Amino acid sequence: MSFRSAGRRRALVAALTGWLVLGLTVLLPSPSQAAEDEEDPGGGLTVTIDTLTPSQLTADATIEVSGRIENTSDGEWSSVQAYLVMARSPFTTREQVETAVRSSSTYTGERVTTIGLFDEVGDIAPGDTARYDLSVPLDEVGPTGAPGVYPVGVQLLATDPDGVRPQDSVARATTFLPWIDDPASPIDGGLVWSFVLDPRRDDEADDVQALRTAVGENGRLRRQLDLAAALPVEAQSLVIDPAVLDASQRMADGEGPFDDVSDEAREQAQSFHDDLVALARRSSVWNIDYDRPDWAALSERPDLAAELSPQVAAATQSALDEHGITGRSARWAMETGVTDAMLERHRAEGDAPTIVRASALPQWDQRDGSLVTVDAEHGPALLAVNDTLGSADEVETTVSLRQRVLTRAALATLSRAADPESAADAVTFVDPDWIPEPRANTSALAASLRGDELVEGTTLDRLVTSGVDGYDGELPANPVSEPLSPTVLSAAADLLEAEDAVAAVSAGAAEGSQADRELASAVSVRWRSVPERAVRTAEQQAVERNGSLAGIEVLGPETVTLSSSQGSFPLTVNNPTRLPISVSILLTPGNPALSSNRLDPIDVAPGERRTVNADIDLGRQNSTTITAQAMAGDRPVGSEASFNVRSSQVGTIVWVAMGVAVAGVVFAMSRRFRRRGFRRLSESDDDG
Repeated sequence: MSFRSAGRRRALVAALTGWLVLGLTVLLPSPSQAAEDEEDPGGGLTVTIDTLTPSQLTADATIEVSGRIENTSDGEWSSVQAYLVMARSPFTTREQVETAVRSSSTYTGERVTTIGLFDEVGDIAPGDTARYDLSVPLDEVGPTGAPGVYPVGVQLLATDPDGVRPQDSVARATTFLPWIDDPASPIDGGLVWSFVLDPRRDDEADDVQALRTAVGENGRLRRQLDLAAALPVEAQSLVIDPAVLDASQRMADGEGPFDDVSDEAREQAQSFHDDLVALARRSSVWNIDYDRPDWAALSERPDLAAELSPQVAAATQSALDEHGITGRSARWAMETGVTDAMLERHRAEGDAPTIVRASALPQWDQRDGSLVTVDAEHGPALLAVNDTLGSADEVETTVSLRQRVLTRAALATLSRAADPESAADAVTFVDPDWIPEPRANTSALAASLRGDELVEGTTLDRLVTSGVDGYDGELPANPVSEPLSPTVLSAAADLLEAEDAVAAVSAGAAEGSQADRELASAVSVRWRSVPERAVRTAEQQAVERNGSLAGIEVLGPETVTLSSSQGSFPLTVNNPTRLPISVSILLTPGNPALSSNRLDPIDVAPGERRTVNADIDLGRQNSTTITAQAMAGDRPVGSEASFNVRSSQVGTIVWVAMGVAVAGVVFAMSRRFRRRGFRRLSESDDDG
């Protein structure tokens, strides 16, 4: 049975069991009951959940939660109060949870207003931060105890800088507490960290600063790496863009655009690079294509995609080899999603999985699992689905990340109980843009991932080997978001042509490795917000490449005179570039009676000249013009030289004519001498 037919049967089962679960679930309060949770106007206060115990509910639990409240406005907020909010009935589906975190109007519970169970925080001046602490016995909430995940969080009441005190919350933070009694078996779960570079900025200086910040002490990449390094490797996977390793090492070495960064910045970049390599060498790693090429855009240019694919693969592998990283090859399509054409090309090139967001697969459901296959002409294509239950505009913390893993596990337990064929899991992709809070408490997160009754730590690689179900839905006909423009691709094609010219003439491999990386970067999804700069950069690189070959020239004498119809003369190849080159010399005569000749290839080191002898045979011709052109394969390189070649030999007719003339002279002289002799002899006889 095909993946698609099996998927349809499971979808029918899921639909029936979903209605059954819905019928058995305690009904949530109606919108009219949610007056306490009307739309949050924001208002200059933000609140986070930094600690939460327990991580899973039991009947005798006491909920303890604490965190930070920050005043981001220009005025003072006074009489700030923090309240615990919790629903009495659980959520049982992914859709309910997702709606709750993305909509501030969704009912997530009622405030616990009992005296002594809320926190009188007090006044908070502009720019200041205060802390809150709450401790509420579960029986104060009165939950139903039904299995599922219970929304729990914090709401703030306060008087704003204008003296107005609304009855609705002015800020909130929401997470979820699972309540699953005696699960049948733990659910495979773990974290997936994506180490990728930020989108391109308006200019190179901004890019440098962005990386400087990201790998610095409190930067996005640095903090994510520190958190990942503190967690069990058997319960997490790393998705690594080799361009991150390249960029951080170049900053550490002060190369290229990083030559002006401080010594401190270089040290921090080197520390980040070394720590990431160390973690990768003991972790499950998926290596994505160098600098994340926009394959969705390239699928619209199959000719360009076919030419670029080998260069991208070479760039990726050479970077991984340089930094000593191994792992499974993968494709990145988080921004644009996948299309049929894109996936067919990927599958034709190998079995590397493609990483996508759940929103890019219209019919995907949690029961399908984080890994699915799609039927393709060359075999099943593997997709890794990022089903992030986002936190909307709320501030993500290590605690909320832990609760997202446990929430997914609880929902997967319910899914498998209702549908034995469900492949639901608790693999959770960490938002690449997330900056973990400083000095995060990782012990509780590590404990939840290490394995308990609800979660069993796993990696993407182990998930692959445990079996993958088919995705029965359709793939979008077009990318889910705007890919790179045709103008950017055209500029990349020009750069590819220029790189091909350099590759054809270059006798060294190191330059080719860097060229491959520049080509991969030319079509990176990081250019999507600044396409004009992408075009300028690619065009400038193409001009530099073409210009680097323009100085190569063949030097020869102005005139060559042969002593016969055959001979040789010197030609010199000048290589002013920084590349070792290998070229042949094509000799093209101007005389149509003569044929072209090509000398054997010669190697010329950077900045040097090399002279060789060229042989020529004019045959019956007296002279010709010769053009000497350096060639890389069939491609002319640099400037040519033209000069005249003539023979000093005298032709046969000339020699005959000269012989006849000489003979005539001899004959005439001999007659003259004979006549003079006869005359003298006659005169002598007369005298006698």
